[in-house]
Amino acid sequence: MISTMLDITDSHSLVVAQPLPSLLLNLRSDTIVAANASAHRLFGKDVAAESFSALVTSNIADAAVFFEAVLHFGRYVDRSIRLRATDDDPLRLETYGIAQDKKTILLSFLDLEDLERRNQRDELNAHHTAGLSQWQNIYRFFREVEAQNHLILEAAGEGIYGIDAKGKATFVNRAAQEMLGWSSDDLIGRELHPIIHHKRLNGENFPAHECPIYKSFRRDETMRVEDDVFWRKDGKPILVEYVSTPIYDHDVLVGAVVIFRDVTERKENERKLREALAQVEDLKVKLEQENDYLLTEIRSARSHTGVVGVSPSIKLLNAQIDLAAKSDAHVLVTGPTGSGKSLTASAIHEASSRHRRPLVRINCDQSSADKLEAELFGYRRGAFPGASRDTTGKLMMAHNGTLYLDEVAALPSGVQARLQDVLETGHVRRLGDSAETPVSITIVATTSRNLAAEVKAGEFRQDLYFALNLLPISCQPLKERPEDIPYLARHFLNRTTRRLRLPKARLTKANIAALKQYDWPGNVRELENVIERTAILAQGGRLNFELQGKENYPSPLSDRVLTQDELRKLEIENFRNALERAGGKVSGTKGAATILGIAPTTAYSKAKAFGIDLSQFSTRN
Repeated sequence: MISTMLDITDSHSLVVAQPLPSLLLNLRSDTIVAANASAHRLFGKDVAAESFSALVTSNIADAAVFFEAVLHFGRYVDRSIRLRATDDDPLRLETYGIAQDKKTILLSFLDLEDLERRNQRDELNAHHTAGLSQWQNIYRFFREVEAQNHLILEAAGEGIYGIDAKGKATFVNRAAQEMLGWSSDDLIGRELHPIIHHKRLNGENFPAHECPIYKSFRRDETMRVEDDVFWRKDGKPILVEYVSTPIYDHDVLVGAVVIFRDVTERKENERKLREALAQVEDLKVKLEQENDYLLTEIRSARSHTGVVGVSPSIKLLNAQIDLAAKSDAHVLVTGPTGSGKSLTASAIHEASSRHRRPLVRINCDQSSADKLEAELFGYRRGAFPGASRDTTGKLMMAHNGTLYLDEVAALPSGVQARLQDVLETGHVRRLGDSAETPVSITIVATTSRNLAAEVKAGEFRQDLYFALNLLPISCQPLKERPEDIPYLARHFLNRTTRRLRLPKARLTKANIAALKQYDWPGNVRELENVIERTAILAQGGRLNFELQGKENYPSPLSDRVLTQDELRKLEIENFRNALERAGGKVSGTKGAATILGIAPTTAYSKAKAFGIDLSQFSTRN
């Protein structure tokens, strides 16, 4: 009995000591254990010993959720609970709950209408008080902070601002004003979240109930955020990190203080550092690749059987061969006579998944269209006069293998049509046969003619051209890649001496220089013939290349043999004439390279080698 009297006395003392209208609620019995005088005035009667639920006008579930939050967090604030006075007028209250134990909660009420009246009265008084800012009258706590710590706040390098329980600004220091571009008059008394924290960096809306700053004083916990964004008055974002700390006035949670710093520059420097480190890593990888290249340079001079060289065009050719071999797509190989088109076709087949099947070659440059058609498609006995037996065409021979069409531009129009039908349907029909046979082939076609021009002139089917030109490969003439000549010469010399069992011979620097000075109109094939002939004549002795003879340098203009100097002067003059006509333009449809029929890179190299200043032609028409 004595213990019970003490508990009641303690509870009454606890409630009486509260500055706000307060009551002590027993959750299990729904009974108001004690209430102070302010609570009696608020509700218009003595509410002690009454049922709390009898005062509730809103959904009782809202009250239950509120009580759960108070018991979970220890204290909680809410405005959703609606209570009534004796005259049945609803009260607009802000309810503060503090858990005493698992069944008892201390409830304090802030009359919002009375608060608004007092605020209006305070604001009216503030207008009559010279030299005081509006924010000084919101809460005494902030008045004391401003009075005692004004100099510290203004001198701080970090941005500092305070907000009340409604999220409205109560003070903003100078650093915060400079970072945000807003003055204190712009912000004080206004809710800050919709002004400086309303959306995320990606443009998404940032609801206030998700804001860590609001959580800090609604859940009574300090929030530290290292990656967020505030928005300046000019609409530009600044990257910030901040700490939001709840603050109290006489044990009542009244708001929060936010200390933040602009980390935009630091984040940008971190980004640049990451990019720099990534570039260093890329350079490291490239250096390792270059080292690997230096270690394997000799081996890479022969990436594919017979494809020899180290020039950019040969490296590109090797890459294109690899791509064509992996894709099983049809390939069109172009280039001048003797530049290595046949070798390219063989290399594609050998590197492909079809290399175990035959590479079937057919020469399209035959005099008889009928003979070519019969050879390509095959025929049944009696299909035409002289067809005495069944034959298998080369298309069927190349099933699951590679068909090599040499000089495809010479295909007769009728054969072009039938070949296009095979590529579209995947079936081949022999001459004189009614049955069709499925066939899977990869075609590698070569030509030294301009097949695109043939299509434009109507000499070659456009659809067949597009079908064969899925992966175009160009073999460059030897004169455009002189750096490959030493490698090719050694390759051909070693192969010739082994094949013909000749004594070993050695190429000198003078030999290489002589070979490089020659233009090689017959390209790689001519070089191979010259090396083989010279090796046979030398018989293991000194190699002597005579490249000025009529058989190596035929002149289409006259019977006179030109010297090397004469030919060089003639080439320079011809090159200058092309630049004159092109107005100094090298590349493009009307450039000198197109006029001469050479690659733009070759044209630039020649201009440098000839000592020609391209700018002197730039103003001419």
